Amino acid sequence: MEGPSTTFFNDLLTIDELLALLKNQYSKDTVYRWIQKEEMPYLKIKGRLWFSRKTICSWIKGVCL
Repeated sequence: MEGPSTTFFNDLLTIDELLALLKNQYSKDTVYRWIQKEEMPYLKIKGRLWFSRKTICSWIKGVCL
């Protein structure tokens, strides 16, 4: 049985998984620039960057509208 924390962690993407979701149209440098400018939503857990699939998909839709 999946609990809330399992679902939360299943939703998280690494930067490489994020780039694949974005169909490798952007470089890691571009993603880091968006993060630095606080334009892209992200989480920092234990010093590593993570991206919520749901949040990123909503962000993409918002940016494209």
